[in-house]
Amino acid sequence: MYSNTSFQVTGPLMHLFAPPLRQRIQLLCASLVLLLLSACASSSREGGVRNTSRTFTTVVLDAGHGAHDSGTRTRRGVLEKDMALDVTLRIAPKLRAAGFRTVLTRRSDVFIPLDGRVEISEKYENAVFVSIHFNDAGRKKVEGVESYYFSPESKQMAERMVRVLASVSGSPNRGARVARFRVLRTNHNPAVLMECGYMTTAAEALKIVQPAYREKLAEGVARGIIQQRGGPLPTASSL
Repeated sequence: MYSNTSFQVTGPLMHLFAPPLRQRIQLLCASLVLLLLSACASSSREGGVRNTSRTFTTVVLDAGHGAHDSGTRTRRGVLEKDMALDVTLRIAPKLRAAGFRTVLTRRSDVFIPLDGRVEISEKYENAVFVSIHFNDAGRKKVEGVESYYFSPESKQMAERMVRVLASVSGSPNRGARVARFRVLRTNHNPAVLMECGYMTTAAEALKIVQPAYREKLAEGVARGIIQQRGGPLPTASSL
């Protein structure tokens, strides 16, 4: 934390400069100090992620959007918030059957602020955070699943999860990417945001609205989490 006070830069050579140049040097030095302080503040706020990506026993599952925040939608009006919640509710019992503790940021159609979702995650130290979403490509015909992460501690998990999800669901793998989403950037647990398909692309939307396909998505996400932990991989029948 810093206060908004003036900086005075002095030194054995400062008297050699004319007053106008001396003032410019002082202002430049003050600006550099402020930039360094700002960078330190940002680092302390966004850093410090717990390296639990291979030891976690708790999974915080976050169904994106909710209530008035509906997210994207299909051309026929099916809402992202509903599909995300449905997939999340399908993932939870699969993880519990594999021995994990699950915590859901929401279990119904309610709105949880982004900071509130992170606060829930912060209550658990040996945990990871996984947020479930669906994508919007506007008028473009784009298909596939993606994952997003911010911290280096989350990178391996994001890459593994999108790879397993693509394999199980049969959807194209669009890879893992860095993003500054708030639930990722401010989280002190390894955090991944999964985009489980494009609701604005007609062909993919037709799959997403089918319960059997959402079951595949849930199975893919669950398997990715389990494989990341390095625990025993459940059989298809137990999932």
